[in-house]
Amino acid sequence: MNFVATKTGSASAEHQGDVLKPAQKNGRQPAGVLELRARPFDQPADHSEFAGNLLSRDDQERLLRNATLVEFRRGGMSVYSEGEPSDFVYFISEGIIRTSRCAENGHRQILSFRVPGDIFGFPEGGRYVNSAETVCPGRIYRVPWQRLQQMMLADPQLQLILLEKLCYDFRQAQARIMILGQQNIYQRLASFILDLSRRPEFYDEKRARLRLPVNRFDLADYLGTAPESAARAFARLESDGLVRRVSTRMVEILNFEGLQGLQRERRRSRSAAHTEAHP
Repeated sequence: MNFVATKTGSASAEHQGDVLKPAQKNGRQPAGVLELRARPFDQPADHSEFAGNLLSRDDQERLLRNATLVEFRRGGMSVYSEGEPSDFVYFISEGIIRTSRCAENGHRQILSFRVPGDIFGFPEGGRYVNSAETVCPGRIYRVPWQRLQQMMLADPQLQLILLEKLCYDFRQAQARIMILGQQNIYQRLASFILDLSRRPEFYDEKRARLRLPVNRFDLADYLGTAPESAARAFARLESDGLVRRVSTRMVEILNFEGLQGLQRERRRSRSAAHTEAHP
């Protein structure tokens, strides 16, 4: 895919009661999952296979000893904002995080939806280069950036694991650039649906039902279009018999092969795409 408070625990968010910091008990971190999901360098590329956890149990325990678990009660909360000092790196245990950046004209572009098994928040020049917010309630582990650097210097295996994860994310970002640059809105939406269908937490294979974890505004900003255009694209996929909207957040996939065929088509001309989007 292909989804704390400001600077993790700002006073403003904590005073609102929106962020919980569970106390350690008996010197141990609260129970949770800290994973890094990707495909190792030597694993054959198989897009039908879900990326596995790169961390061993020992790796997870070492990171947990240096991490703080932060819980979010709702979506729409800031993890950090663009330009803030980058004190922490974040591991998602539960929930979805959207990373975004605003252009000079104020338009927001969602760069990615980060999910469990992802890491985010690496600094550039000591500051965050984009903004990160919760999409839904979630649990995130934060590790001080300075401490993570020390751990990497002491453990070459951890360096390799992080390199594999970052390279995997880089390839995902390259694929997204291709989608935005080469596909029209209908193809982008088809690609988004197919990507989500590979994640069992969103797709019920028996019922062919896909839960959309984001609202229409987030979806439009992720696809690089307006909410109205995204709605028309959904209507077009329905009229083509590829999907059926069960509710605002639930879609039944009727024709996988049709979605894949649409995804692989050559991009249509702007005039044709405009005609389809404005029948």
